Amino acid sequence: MGNEKSNLLKRPLTLTKAAKAMGSYVLSAAGLPRLLHSQFYRRQLTILMYHGVVRTPLPVEDLCFIEERSFRAQVAYLKQHLCVLPFSVAVERLKRDAIDQPSVVLTFDDGYQNNCDIAFPILRDYGVPATIFLTTGLIDSTDTIWFCRLIQALSRTRKQSIQWAQTDLDISGPVQKARVSLVLQQSLKEYPPSSINSMLSEIYDKLGAWPEPAFEAGSPFQMLSSGAIQSMLGSGLIEFGAHTHTHPILSLIPRDERHKEIAQSLQIVSQLTGERCKLFAYPNGRAQDYDEYCMELLKLSDVEAAVSTIAGHNDASTPVMELRRYAVGPNITTPYFQLLVHHFIHKVRGI
Repeated sequence: MGNEKSNLLKRPLTLTKAAKAMGSYVLSAAGLPRLLHSQFYRRQLTILMYHGVVRTPLPVEDLCFIEERSFRAQVAYLKQHLCVLPFSVAVERLKRDAIDQPSVVLTFDDGYQNNCDIAFPILRDYGVPATIFLTTGLIDSTDTIWFCRLIQALSRTRKQSIQWAQTDLDISGPVQKARVSLVLQQSLKEYPPSSINSMLSEIYDKLGAWPEPAFEAGSPFQMLSSGAIQSMLGSGLIEFGAHTHTHPILSLIPRDERHKEIAQSLQIVSQLTGERCKLFAYPNGRAQDYDEYCMELLKLSDVEAAVSTIAGHNDASTPVMELRRYAVGPNITTPYFQLLVHHFIHKVRGI
């Protein structure tokens, strides 16, 4: 997810943040972002990035898991105020420069079972389409993405601090643990994927706590089953794309492994859906996490579009193998979400 996480973790409410929150509320209530979007940005496509949707907050908060009630409110807003498009339709319109009204695409990365159990019923209630990018090696598995194991270990520890990279890190409470989770994730992402499991074991030893050996029904970290995928596919609302086979940061592995990760994931998604896999999401998705070689592999495989985690709008000039997305995390207020989807936040930051 890159450095988007650092912007959304819970922190004490300062006067400056209170002022910003009030400003977001006033702007949203006045409808200014919607007006600007419809008048000046209507040819710019919004793509939103979600991961997991949970019924109750995690003991250690993470950007990748949003509460059900927040997600429902966001979907309701999108349905009322924007044209919600299937990703494949949006890509086709982008290529023709045919986006002519405020439009949005919903995407989910990784492929958690809660996408089916919690998010999908909400999408179905509102008739809203979405795309789920599958980590194909974890389908029908009791394993999960490595950072989920780290979150669970942090939630279980009774230690008050942990030393990492010659620094003492405070883990005395939930907020502190969330911040340390971010620090550790960012640190581990700088290493080759083959090193991460051994480094995680070292962290677990320091914490004196280990994650569950298997993530099954009821866990927010459980991955999708093939049966759940087929159920959502049959609704006509959900498209599926590839997110590699084992979720490595592609730029950190050799070229032959990049080829295998991409090709295998595309093949499995095609087998699951019965049609060619046309969509792809880069794990972690920062500009440094993929390269021209990855994009060329996707083009040679007839992939039509790929998404990054780089924030921003999309229009006819945006490279279709590097589409931008806005990350939606657990602490986004309703007014802020509205400013985000209408490009207001991105435009102001760019000034």
